[in-house]
Amino acid sequence: MVSRIVVGSRWFAIAGGFAAALAFTPAHAGEVWKHGIVEAKGDSGFLFQAAEGGFGEKRGLDIDMVEFTGGPTALKALIAGELDSFEASPVVAFAAMHQNADIKIIGCDWPGMTYTVFAAKDINSPADLKGKAIGVSAPGSLPALFAQLALEAAGVAATDVTYANAGGSADRVRAISSGVVAAAASSSEFAVSADTLNVKPLLAGAEVTPKFVKVCIMTTGAKIAERRADMVNFLAAEMEGLAHAVGNKEAMVALARKVAHLPEDDKTAEFIYDEAIKYNAVSATLDIPLENLQWTDDQMVRLGALPEKADVSTFVDTSLREEALAAVEKK
Repeated sequence: MVSRIVVGSRWFAIAGGFAAALAFTPAHAGEVWKHGIVEAKGDSGFLFQAAEGGFGEKRGLDIDMVEFTGGPTALKALIAGELDSFEASPVVAFAAMHQNADIKIIGCDWPGMTYTVFAAKDINSPADLKGKAIGVSAPGSLPALFAQLALEAAGVAATDVTYANAGGSADRVRAISSGVVAAAASSSEFAVSADTLNVKPLLAGAEVTPKFVKVCIMTTGAKIAERRADMVNFLAAEMEGLAHAVGNKEAMVALARKVAHLPEDDKTAEFIYDEAIKYNAVSATLDIPLENLQWTDDQMVRLGALPEKADVSTFVDTSLREEALAAVEKK
């Protein structure tokens, strides 16, 4: 279960060395299942639980967690057949799905929007942002869409502010500190270091955009046909791992520290756990919130990120989740 980062078509080993991992892989190892994620940090105590907690092994799978620097790169790897599944914001895949790409949502492990609009310390309300720059990433990305929807919910129209690409999650928050932007959308975990960064949380996604789906698990129709039984076992392992993490804060935090190499004084994992529980953001049964997915897709159309509306039920395969849930309940 080696974590790797994919750049282009080359595979780079991290966390212990790929060659060493291959050398010591037991002969009786289960079927390898390659699952992509976007750079796990404090949330890795949830995301890696199936792979690192033995739940995949119990289901006959060797879950290989493959880390990517962004969702679009992971999507390309999935389409190229380099992955069996991946999890990311559905907004990453909606454009391809609208064009009839062979991609299916098969479960949503993190439907809650644990994202935040952070602001400079002198911003006292969303109205104070009018006329100022807001840090996001590329147009149509999760940060860009979330920022616009969150500010709209708070009474700030897109025409009231200027949206600027300010880089990755950490870069966007630092852009506030340096005065480049007045606010930015980023993962909620940066609230832990808000005082150090001289920023403050302004709008919580779970409160202002409760229908915005953050993360779902996706695969292709070809993979479903090729490896259906393994896919059901993978989803069952995910359910069991997430249930273990949700019910055991200590185990979640310990794994996050191990996987993300967090310093002992880093409280990111504790914060993410508490936030996930507070907002019921993690679904241990991989519920697929079809109504919220449709809302998310509709908002992308309204904001110009997609050309026309679509029926998102055609992007979803619920049967695998149902089989996995039955297998977990039976056990």
